[in-house]
Amino acid sequence: MLDLVGNLPELRSEKRRRGPDPANAIHNMNFAPAKMETWALGNETRYMRHISFTFAEDAFKQLGAEEIGPSAFAPRLLFHDPALFHIARLFEAECSREDDSPRLYGDSLSVALLLRLAAFGKASRMPARGGLRPRRLRMVTDYLRDHLADNVGLLELANIAQLSRSHFCRAFRASTGLSPHQWLLIARIEKAKELLVSDMLPISEIALLTGFADQAHLSRHFSRTVGSSPGAWRRQAAS
Repeated sequence: MLDLVGNLPELRSEKRRRGPDPANAIHNMNFAPAKMETWALGNETRYMRHISFTFAEDAFKQLGAEEIGPSAFAPRLLFHDPALFHIARLFEAECSREDDSPRLYGDSLSVALLLRLAAFGKASRMPARGGLRPRRLRMVTDYLRDHLADNVGLLELANIAQLSRSHFCRAFRASTGLSPHQWLLIARIEKAKELLVSDMLPISEIALLTGFADQAHLSRHFSRTVGSSPGAWRRQAAS
């Protein structure tokens, strides 16, 4: 539940049995495993806005059986978890964007959501793991550099590293200090800077060559990262 005016709709696992007391006045969550029947009772709810996630069964399996315990599939009604809510807000922001979101970012958010759900279900604690082996890290980063203009997915990178997606995300961050999406964004900015200096290509063309949707998309991220627009940076570099 993102926004609510009026009373909170009550979700029930049994039609005639009252549900649990809400864990939060507004931002409640419900998790219903596949094939679970639920009923909702609304009384004087004037407005509500919510976001829903539906998980394919193989999405859980791809994370690795050792990472999600059976308790992750237990039904939970009217609970609240700040970390899950933060991830939901990030999804909401991406859904509100006018341009397409990078596939790698969406994949990373999805894995984070699944892992948090598993942890909230009191799954067994995962053993500590280190970063990627240098050779595997180089293979992944070389692949990203060679595919800056492509909509790379997390599964592609995890396959190169020969790890599950969740293990890969943790190992990549341990090795680089960045998520795969953050690393790719910086690599795209650095390539854009290289093209701005070495070629007199239009900025709109440089944006496409470096994987941005258009010039405005490049300018937004370039300004946020570098502190000036691509045009201003090019003029300063040429002076």
